[in-house]
Amino acid sequence: MNQAIQFIDRLEFREPTHQLVFFAQVSGMLVECVIAVSSLNLADESHATRYFEQYRFDYEERAEQLIEDESYNSAGQIEVSLLN
Repeated sequence: MNQAIQFIDRLEFREPTHQLVFFAQVSGMLVECVIAVSSLNLADESHATRYFEQYRFDYEERAEQLIEDESYNSAGQIEVSLLN
């Protein structure tokens, strides 16, 4: 685990865009890690939160690798694909 990358206990469900957003601190900067969840048909924020908590470790691991690879999108976010 890269100690320059820390995931903080913050999660947002952006209902209009059907995105789950969790956050990492990378060398002191806050980075949004975005998961497009429209295909999951999550009813509301509580369903989204339960889904994320079930797979948190896997998503954080994927995001960590993408951050290490500097795979930021044009908005400075990390786009994490859905788990299969």
